[in-house]
Amino acid sequence: MKRIWVVFIFLFLLSVFKTGNLFCRAENQTLQDESGFFQIDPVHYYFHYHSYFTRLALTTSQARIWYTFLKADQDGENKPLFIFFNGGPGSGTTNGLMSHNTGRMTQDTLSETFQDEFIPNPFRWTRMGNLLYVDARETGFSYNLMDQPQDYGRRFFEFGAQNYNSYIDGADFIRLLLDFLARHPVIQKKPVIIVGESYGGIRTTVMLHILLNYRDYADGTSIFQDPSLVEKIQAHYNAVFPEYRGQVVPPEVITTQFGHQVLIQPAISAEYQHYIAGQLFEEEGSVIYQIAEEEGVIYIPCSRQTNEGNCDPRSNVLQFILNVAKRDPYIYSKPADWMPGYFANAARLLQNTENLMNITGTNVTNIDHLYASSRANAYRLFDLSGENSSSLDELPVVEQYRIRSLFRVKAKLERTNADIEDLPRVFGVLQPWDRYFLDLNHDVNWAFYVNIALHRGYDIYPLGTPIGELFLENVVHVKTFITNAKYDLVVFSEAIPGALALHTDILESSVHDRAEPANKERPGQIILTYRSDAFSDIETIGTRIIRFPWYDSSCHCVPLTQPEELFLDVSSWLFENSVLSER
Repeated sequence: MKRIWVVFIFLFLLSVFKTGNLFCRAENQTLQDESGFFQIDPVHYYFHYHSYFTRLALTTSQARIWYTFLKADQDGENKPLFIFFNGGPGSGTTNGLMSHNTGRMTQDTLSETFQDEFIPNPFRWTRMGNLLYVDARETGFSYNLMDQPQDYGRRFFEFGAQNYNSYIDGADFIRLLLDFLARHPVIQKKPVIIVGESYGGIRTTVMLHILLNYRDYADGTSIFQDPSLVEKIQAHYNAVFPEYRGQVVPPEVITTQFGHQVLIQPAISAEYQHYIAGQLFEEEGSVIYQIAEEEGVIYIPCSRQTNEGNCDPRSNVLQFILNVAKRDPYIYSKPADWMPGYFANAARLLQNTENLMNITGTNVTNIDHLYASSRANAYRLFDLSGENSSSLDELPVVEQYRIRSLFRVKAKLERTNADIEDLPRVFGVLQPWDRYFLDLNHDVNWAFYVNIALHRGYDIYPLGTPIGELFLENVVHVKTFITNAKYDLVVFSEAIPGALALHTDILESSVHDRAEPANKERPGQIILTYRSDAFSDIETIGTRIIRFPWYDSSCHCVPLTQPEELFLDVSSWLFENSVLSER
């Protein structure tokens, strides 16, 4: 009998070695920390106004998009996936949310003296699930590829609508996310929570609307048409929802996977948010008057200026905060450049190989596409002259501040950079138009606001009201969590309920309830009441509730200033929504 068992085991192992199935299965079923690049080949898409003759056909550059995956602390195969990204547009995620109290390691945010290493993070989100961080194209470690990148004119052309608008931006992230899930079948069907900060709220809105209404993006219904993306989404749904194979999957089914969004100080209906914020700022006794009194300076609202008709209240306030009060608009309780300083220092630390391996949990020297020898056709910038490479006057006030602020902070940190940065020594010296890391790519930022699609009248302005309409349609199906940070003037989140109320063709009302849920340490919610005719294909919506907790000492980056509170609130919210089995 013993001999029979020996023969059986031998034959079984022989079959395993021949097929390799056991080893493939073990590899596919085991999650490990990883970092690297997903390559997105050129994408052909177009904008239109329901007519072939109004088409603007565009093709993206080939891109290598940087990602970092951190597996959950325990039982990752049964945990949800959080996908994180910062906004800008043009801001890196690796030196943003990843470096500030979400991953296992973090910059020391409790000390205002910048340190030269990352430290363990007690508020790591790996306690809740698996984490995927992504740098948008040409931000962070991500880079594009082109022929003859040494040609300034050719590089300049690549910073246009074909690569930089909110729709193709969201499409990039969907492509990467679905490819990542396909490579990790053990979590391919698990819930995905999208976590976006600032402009990341716009990216999240576009991603979710495409995922929920994907057929509209290949049949001519939407202004943006990307047939290859729709095919990829359908292939993913065929795998995740086999009962709908080859059919249009309804939103209520899709949201069993893509049904939750966590938005940190988001732009969602930015034009209306700016308008309402300006009104609130001009009210007698507002926070702006309080800041003026504290600084002993005078704030003159637009209503008291001789050029009132040409005065934008929000821009007026930002100019006052920056030029008169000398405060940081991202956290008005602090001096100018306070929050950008943390982001710039994280970028400095990330350009050290040991630090990069520490925060990613991977041996980055094994990543081929990091090496200079693999990026002969890479490019990051079209102009190498620095701060003035783009016309800042064409950008919104806060974008101008962000760019100039980072240059100021970097200048202060320059004296220590040489002691930290070693990527060129390890991976090779890059061409002048390439960079290993860009915390803020000002050329990308510029391209979102100045491009041929906008010039020709396509309604794709990232701050425009159509994004707000998409957001409200998403919220019908998607559970939503939005932070409300006290000290942020860039995204003055107190304006969000009023901004949403201006979408009168969709909502009957948008009410900020500060007292509920009453059992929470940080209560707050937005109650949306939809019109009965809000959407022709959705019946009987009624009301939806957005969780909207108040963070009384937070800046634009809430994980930087109140990491424990945010972690507790998000984990509790996901537990109540049955995404997490324990808090």
